[in-house]
Amino acid sequence: MPPAPKPPYDPWYKITLKQSALGKTLALRVPHDVFSTQQIDEGTLLLLQHLPARDPARVLDLGCGYGALGLPIAAKYPSAQIEMVDRDLLAAQWSGDNARSNGLDNVDAYGSLGYRDLRSPGAAYDWILCNVPARIGRPFITELLEKGRALLSPAGELRVVVINDLVPMLREIEAERGWPLREIVRGPRHSVLALDPKAESAPTTAEALAAENADLYLRDRVEIERLGLDRPFDLGGDDPKRLKFGLPALIDALPRQFEGRALCFRCGYGQVPLVMRARCPQATVFAVDRDLLATDFTRRNAKRLGLDGERLLVREHATLPQALAAECSRPSDRLDLILGELSPSAGEKVLEAELTAITKALRPGGQALLLCLEKLDQQWVRPFVKRAKLSIHPVLMREGYAVLSLRA
Repeated sequence: MPPAPKPPYDPWYKITLKQSALGKTLALRVPHDVFSTQQIDEGTLLLLQHLPARDPARVLDLGCGYGALGLPIAAKYPSAQIEMVDRDLLAAQWSGDNARSNGLDNVDAYGSLGYRDLRSPGAAYDWILCNVPARIGRPFITELLEKGRALLSPAGELRVVVINDLVPMLREIEAERGWPLREIVRGPRHSVLALDPKAESAPTTAEALAAENADLYLRDRVEIERLGLDRPFDLGGDDPKRLKFGLPALIDALPRQFEGRALCFRCGYGQVPLVMRARCPQATVFAVDRDLLATDFTRRNAKRLGLDGERLLVREHATLPQALAAECSRPSDRLDLILGELSPSAGEKVLEAELTAITKALRPGGQALLLCLEKLDQQWVRPFVKRAKLSIHPVLMREGYAVLSLRA
């Protein structure tokens, strides 16, 4: 038997994990900068070992990552339809790629913020499964369980796996709501719990899924440059040193006057793009992120602050090169300014791919202002800049962070 063809090079590729579960063995290609890249998460494995007894016809894997939960189920039940959704578009994209590379044609993987963007809102699921993020917050967990019950078939079941520290919170919610929440198994660090469907539940419409509580993900409100920004749970980037020194350094380096086209990548909940909109009202600002929670809160904050409108364009793309290719498809669309943060968790090859794409997307004379750790600048940026002959230099250094200026 000839060897399988080598997959095309992808700078986001980190590792291939062999997963044996439910009597099937799959090869899962894993990208940098998603959940549990070194090995399959213990909670996922525990849930796979304690699935509902009834064979499913339709399954929803909520928060699918790169496919470690949903794809073994798809392999085990080839006649079932498996929907796999994640708010991280990079994760959802790789889940779909892994389904195809493993020959699984019963999988539909795509981006959704919780249940909001499900493609078949009237469908009833026999299983809804979720490895619940530890830092997502109580309002979302309540919604996950409450709305999930309404999406189940009459004999369906919702099963979640949580870290054991979250079980008391779920028991409090159970007592408040009067749910029949069952503990299926308690492991050393995780527990699997289950809920049955609501009695006489009507089909859930797309409008009902989209009508989420406005504060479903809300953590608190922070002030940046006199802008009060709502901050969500579980978005990342909350390292105290980054918040105190890194992000303020990038904001301090932003121009005070600007009228061109600017793109802010890894936009978070809107910190950098909304400061740009407030400082430079004549600029056109693109805010880009792969996390649907980030773009949702960027839009939310922009609307509340009166900074939305035709000069703020919020986009979702799985990677920065994909975003730049989409927004700069013609030479006339090239950008005057690109702003963002180079991520150490994304890996050296991703950084190189992003710097290359940024350079191509700038107009002649355009500039990128890029935040990174000084260590990242020294170990990854400088060697690549030398090889690629890019024009880049630090404009601001602060407590282990550097803001770099790249000129086209």
